Amino acid sequence: MSTPEVHRQLEERGHRVGYTKKVQRHLTRLEDKDHLVLSTENGRELLWQRKPWLQGAREGVSLMSASEAVAFHILQQFAGNKLPDAVTKDIEPLFKAAEVRLSQERADSRVYRAWPDKIDSVDGTFTLIRPKLRPEIFQAVVTATFFERELLVKYRAAYKGEQAEEPKSKPLWPLALVESGGVMYMVAQDPTRAPQPEKGKNDWLRTLYRLDRMGSAVESGKTFNYPDDFKLRQYIETEQAFNFLTEPPLRLELAFDGNAGNHLKESPMAKDQEVETLLDGRLKVSGTVIPSLKLRWWLRSIGAAVEILAPKSLREEFAADYLNLANRYR
Repeated sequence: MSTPEVHRQLEERGHRVGYTKKVQRHLTRLEDKDHLVLSTENGRELLWQRKPWLQGAREGVSLMSASEAVAFHILQQFAGNKLPDAVTKDIEPLFKAAEVRLSQERADSRVYRAWPDKIDSVDGTFTLIRPKLRPEIFQAVVTATFFERELLVKYRAAYKGEQAEEPKSKPLWPLALVESGGVMYMVAQDPTRAPQPEKGKNDWLRTLYRLDRMGSAVESGKTFNYPDDFKLRQYIETEQAFNFLTEPPLRLELAFDGNAGNHLKESPMAKDQEVETLLDGRLKVSGTVIPSLKLRWWLRSIGAAVEILAPKSLREEFAADYLNLANRYR
């Protein structure tokens, strides 16, 4: 392809490469020093071609083992829609090669070909229809997160309800993407909300934004330095942001009827969980937890088969809720 076409496709995939002559300089270096591309003259322009290494499904199939084919097939099945175009477009030939490799009638193909149909994932709760994401917004967020670029986002927060006016754009630094309960969230840092130790605010403001609530998301043209103190796994586990409306930790004591709490013996609710049997035969489970909306949703999902013994405040909250619920259904 021509240099302008190379430039166009790079920009389309999210690479900000500047002007066309800069691309041509890079291509020339790839040809002269790295020997990865070839050029041919076509009148007054140069046409570029990548050297033949896995540049299509045909070449990939001949070099791909059945194990590699399964790995690429599973990657595409479970994570293909979470990759930016800058990555996906480059490995599409490998996805296609994997599909062809698994379709071939070779001695080792049957069990490998069958594996993708033997695994899947389902939500642990009642499944709702997932909100639709606008492809252009999703790809803009994914690309900006991948390349560490600032976004200008118009966002409708749920707590503000329906708004007649168009929300204003605000600059955000996208740090990570997380899927929770079928909904995609962006963890973002607000560059206008720097720490203010004198006011007791020692950390940057980092917030969750649901992608389906974004009216628009476009790059501002700026990049940012990814914060050294941010680790996604640590953010999820310590901040408990995805449990929603978290409160200070407390000691939770529950009593379960029958087999309702047996699952906690295999999947504890807390690291310091303790289990004992009460005199009335019920299972008592205790542990330090962080109160949140998700904790309340979980307790309510068990219904009358669980009783909150402590803390008193949470017990009284549920008692009042269930009294209101009983009155409503009378």
